[in-house]
Amino acid sequence: MNKIFISYSHDSREHADRVLALADRLIQDGVDCVLDQYEESPAEGWTRWMDRQIRGAEFVLMIFTEIYGRRVNGEEEPAKGLGVKWEGKLIYQHLYQADANTRFIPVVFAPEHAQFISTPLQDATYYLVSNDEGYEKLYRRLTHKPKTPKPELGKLRELPPRERKQDFFIAPKIQTAKLPTTASELFGREKELQILDAAWADEHTHLLSLVAWGGVGKTALVNEWLSRLERDNFRGAERVFGWSFYSQGTREERNVSADSFFDEALRWFGYSGPPILSTWDKGIRLAELLRQQKTLLILDGVEPLQYPPGQLQGELKDQGLKALLKELARANLGLCVVTTRVALQDISHTEGKTSRRIDLENLNPAAGSQLLRSLQVKGTDKELAEASREFGGHALALNLLGRYLAVVHEGEVRKRDLIPHLTEEEKQGGHARRVMESYERWLAGKPECDILHLMGLFDRPVAKGAIDALIAPPPIVGLTSHLQLANLPLAQLQFAFQHLRDLRLLAEKDAQRPDTLDCHPLVREHFGEKLRQQNPAAWKEAHRRLYEYYKNVPAKELPDTLEEMEPLFAAVAHGCQAGNPTKVWEEIYWKRIERENEHYPTRSLGAFGADLSALFSFFETPWEKPSSELSENRQALVLSSTGFCLRALGRLREAAQPMQAGMVAYIVQKDWRRAAIVAGNLSELYLALGEISQAVAFSRQSVGFADRSGDELQRFYQRTALADALHQSGELTDAHQLFCEAEAMQRHSRPEYPYLEALQGFHFCDLLLSQGQYQEVKKRATQTLEWGSQGYGLLHYALDKLSLGRAFLLQAADRSLVTTGQYFAQARNYSQQAVTGLREAGAQDFLPRGLLARAAFYRVQNEFALAWADLEEAREIAERGEMKLHLVDYHLEACRLCLAESMAHGAEGMAQGAKGKGQEAREHLDIAAKMIEEMGYGRRKPEVEELRRLFSSLEKSA
Repeated sequence: MNKIFISYSHDSREHADRVLALADRLIQDGVDCVLDQYEESPAEGWTRWMDRQIRGAEFVLMIFTEIYGRRVNGEEEPAKGLGVKWEGKLIYQHLYQADANTRFIPVVFAPEHAQFISTPLQDATYYLVSNDEGYEKLYRRLTHKPKTPKPELGKLRELPPRERKQDFFIAPKIQTAKLPTTASELFGREKELQILDAAWADEHTHLLSLVAWGGVGKTALVNEWLSRLERDNFRGAERVFGWSFYSQGTREERNVSADSFFDEALRWFGYSGPPILSTWDKGIRLAELLRQQKTLLILDGVEPLQYPPGQLQGELKDQGLKALLKELARANLGLCVVTTRVALQDISHTEGKTSRRIDLENLNPAAGSQLLRSLQVKGTDKELAEASREFGGHALALNLLGRYLAVVHEGEVRKRDLIPHLTEEEKQGGHARRVMESYERWLAGKPECDILHLMGLFDRPVAKGAIDALIAPPPIVGLTSHLQLANLPLAQLQFAFQHLRDLRLLAEKDAQRPDTLDCHPLVREHFGEKLRQQNPAAWKEAHRRLYEYYKNVPAKELPDTLEEMEPLFAAVAHGCQAGNPTKVWEEIYWKRIERENEHYPTRSLGAFGADLSALFSFFETPWEKPSSELSENRQALVLSSTGFCLRALGRLREAAQPMQAGMVAYIVQKDWRRAAIVAGNLSELYLALGEISQAVAFSRQSVGFADRSGDELQRFYQRTALADALHQSGELTDAHQLFCEAEAMQRHSRPEYPYLEALQGFHFCDLLLSQGQYQEVKKRATQTLEWGSQGYGLLHYALDKLSLGRAFLLQAADRSLVTTGQYFAQARNYSQQAVTGLREAGAQDFLPRGLLARAAFYRVQNEFALAWADLEEAREIAERGEMKLHLVDYHLEACRLCLAESMAHGAEGMAQGAKGKGQEAREHLDIAAKMIEEMGYGRRKPEVEELRRLFSSLEKSA
């Protein structure tokens, strides 16, 4: 069925009722439609929401009145307080597309309103829907089939947005196949189930996190809750999506990526555009899609994507997941449930407001006693409760204990004293490992024991093909001898699988993936460690077979999508575990994943996390020492590529270490060109972190390396990078000289381009603007825009617009000029274009510059609400990316904005502002001044002194 979007103006309550009645009738007749009816602003903003609805609809019904016609044609802005929130220019822009007369359908309730239909639609057929005949014609246009007329349209009762949207869907769409299966019994969790129910029913609760150590029962709790929801038709959910970030037990042994999650989730929720290259933008876009329906999102086991104990404990490494959870915590029609071993620090400020957190405890003795009895353990209530206490109430440990006692000791609870005691940390699964040790001894020499050791080779559910590859002849000595089909009939192999399920060592068979095997991560970890320590030869041979299996899974030699490439990433991990990193590099990583110098995963798919996971496999000590089996050249490439991916993922501190190691490797090899590139990248990284002296030092090195390389392009690039670093440190004269030197080099090689352009030109213009040379910047940016009209990328185009916006604002502030209105108009125009362009380019590093510049314009124009909106967005981007230069700039502009708000209210406002905005301005200035001194951000020192003089002047005049 086609999707219909209904656009109208709220001329009156009566008019809105008629529109809603029309929508109600269409919905009843099976037409999927959405209205621009909201009581509050959509989370993503009205402009973006309207644009997305229009682009995504097969038809747009435009309910014309005189007011609507004026607004669509941009002749009247919507009055404040009216229900209509969209901007008329959006409709107007879409009307002039080629499909205007096929997708956009004019509708009127009264014949006289037809005269207000917009010019692009005047030749189109309009529909008078105040009677059944008109409705029948419209319905036939929308569905291409007749419809039995309904009774006369009546008024529709008002419904809140959530309740009304449920009418659009008959049954929810479900995707939970990626969630692990768990045992059906659940004991002692009624309180937590009630909290989950309450969170789902509460429209003000957007996110709930379940926090507990591995094996406590987080996933089992969520699965039981999902089962109960399913029996109740999911209680109004329109979409249910679940995903598990499988991890190797409790330890930080692998680098896990969220790229596969975003790849599948974006497609499942309806995204069909080109690959989103920015990890942060993936999270934002998915949040937008989730908000279109009442969605239940389950994210199981996110701890591999969080920082382990330390300074950043609990913060998310993955910027996309961070963006998604922050956006959903802010605004969400449904609910996001996250399970993790470490509390989510990124959304801690929302707890008790829009998010809730459950710290899941171990089972109490009574619940543990119930669980043991359900597993056929015999004993008094007191004995069972004591056994539960002895094993810490740990759900996984009690499940394993119960089945072990039932099968091995006829259920006698007193036999638990035969379970060995270990020194393992209890919180990290020590109790469960005690039982696993007993199982390993009891099952020794049996097929079940070999199967458990095989499970330790994986970090996710195992496909049948992978198991077949492992148990194929010849046997792997000490690992698969008992699993050879020649000695073990298939029926007995299946019996061994089922036996392990009965013992709770393997997960129950998944109805949606019956040919896969799965188990708890702690089980994987325990038996994997034992295999690696006790039989390293078998460990390597098993991984070698898996390498050979996975590399042949893709149907194409060069897969196109991330989903198609997944087996190749698995092949890299297994091949390196097998001890063959050079072979893996040559056959899979460099040839089929990277496609040599194409760097396909990052440049074409934006899969920086997946690429980083592959690179992780080539390290002996992440992110410090690559495999010594690789050549020196490849070790250097691994280090520099790792730094590049970490930086792109926003993990700047982590990126510094491999980048520096890579630079040293290139120096040893006397590869001066690559050493120059890495040193230049390090300079940019330290600039972003606000460590300016480090940035200048690395930039000076990059110039020296570039000169030694003789590469003219690098000699040019690295000089402009050093000039920018010197500018930030406040060494303006030296910076200006270097920019001029680089420009002379460009004129020598390309006489037709006398000005620096692109990023280099932007940095030079930034210096010139700090010196007040707005006319020179206007001349340069206008010229470079003209040069780049046929070959400029989005980023460079936006940066030139940003330079022009700032230049016109400086010109408008020039008191020597008589009229400045035209310059303000130009400043507004270019500032708007710059921010839009930076967003489209996905340039998170540069977007704060655009937002700060536009905020300054809004401040000068006394448009304070708009200024604060831009400032807060710039602050959020800067904080999440550790961009301290931008944070200083934020505080300086916030100081100016607070002062401007105070002064806008005259003397009385200034007097009150001394305790309000004036005090806030001082706080912002103090923070900025302190940061500037710590960072060596010399270019901003004159601004601090200027603001201090302004404060002094205001105090004297008060």
